[in-house]
Amino acid sequence: MDAILLSELIEQTKDSIRSFEHSQSTFYQYQMGWNELSDYFIEHHQVLFSKPLAEQYLLELKEKWKTGSIKAWRYKLYRLTALMLIECDETGRVTWKKHKVDPPMRIHQPAYLLLHREYLNFLEKEGKKIGTIQIYDLVSRQFLEYLEERKVEDLAQVRRSEISTFIPFIAKQYQPGSMRTVLSALRCFIRFVERQKLTELRLSQAIPSSSGRITKVFPTITIEEEQKLLEAVDCTTPGGKRNYAMLLLALRTGLRSIDIINLTLGDIQWKRNTIEIVQSKTGTPLVLPLLTDVGNAIADYILNGRPESQQPYLFLHTQAPYRKLSANASGYGISCKMMKAAGIRQGLEDRKGFHCFRHYVASRLLSEETPLPIISSILGHRNKDSTKVYLSTDLVHLRTCALDLTGIEVTKDELR
Repeated sequence: MDAILLSELIEQTKDSIRSFEHSQSTFYQYQMGWNELSDYFIEHHQVLFSKPLAEQYLLELKEKWKTGSIKAWRYKLYRLTALMLIECDETGRVTWKKHKVDPPMRIHQPAYLLLHREYLNFLEKEGKKIGTIQIYDLVSRQFLEYLEERKVEDLAQVRRSEISTFIPFIAKQYQPGSMRTVLSALRCFIRFVERQKLTELRLSQAIPSSSGRITKVFPTITIEEEQKLLEAVDCTTPGGKRNYAMLLLALRTGLRSIDIINLTLGDIQWKRNTIEIVQSKTGTPLVLPLLTDVGNAIADYILNGRPESQQPYLFLHTQAPYRKLSANASGYGISCKMMKAAGIRQGLEDRKGFHCFRHYVASRLLSEETPLPIISSILGHRNKDSTKVYLSTDLVHLRTCALDLTGIEVTKDELR
């Protein structure tokens, strides 16, 4: 963006966050942070906003917090207000999000740093989603850090053996089920390197096409546990009405957590009695019937629980700013809270996310002998074979496939 006065950028940032519906006291605290940054810019004889100077301010701020010169709450407040200005300067708006501590960049080789930035720009131009860019960013950094640790200072020096040894090295940091995504991320980066003519070798050939994915039994709930869940939600509070509507959506439709959280008021077609969305994971349209109990729960939340807000999203936080629920933490936190209240799946190894409800829908449909293609269309799978993984939930019909041991008797000596 063109150069802008710091004072003007602060006003633009204020206008951008008005939709968050913060309280007056919150705005007052933000103004404290902006005043502090303004004083810092004046000390450095700067009236135009400068991202490098703002980042220098953040580094000094962090050092003050570490040495005890300022309290943690003040550091977080000043840091947040500075990051808001940086985002508004770069994008023209501010999005409400949790600003996590930046991961340490352990890449020091200038050529690697430049390549990494070019790669991220490439991913953005390709239209990759934010979640995909984050994991691809992480894996590419880990690979470049791995090369630096082994004194490989030029990608032209990389051999397929480095790729082969990196995979078991990185596998120690991920769950087995995640390695398929890690390999895809690594393959994307290596192919980018090949297109940049930074290597004469086809390094991507050293990356296996599969991580040996293990088919496992999916966690689900029982009909009795479903009833406990529905009875445990307190529908007398705004939060309870919201959670109850989200729970019914998951139990009746099998929608993914992210699609439930991304639902907008316009996605509920009341006259047609349908829910019409574009799935976040696949990007494909999905139309589902709006069942009576689901519709009643959503209507009760909208009329009696949803805060007044200009936000288009259906499900919002119960406290200001009345913003959309976060895609990862909110869904998982809500499901954990409901399961704890119902007293189900409280073991250390028990999975508690909304995906358990999706498994439950698949299991129920299978037990009713619904054909796989129909289940696939209900769950919104692009590949119909994806539905086959839920066969592990249908224990009743799986038992009919089991073979007895008649005819293969063994003696005691053979068992020794």
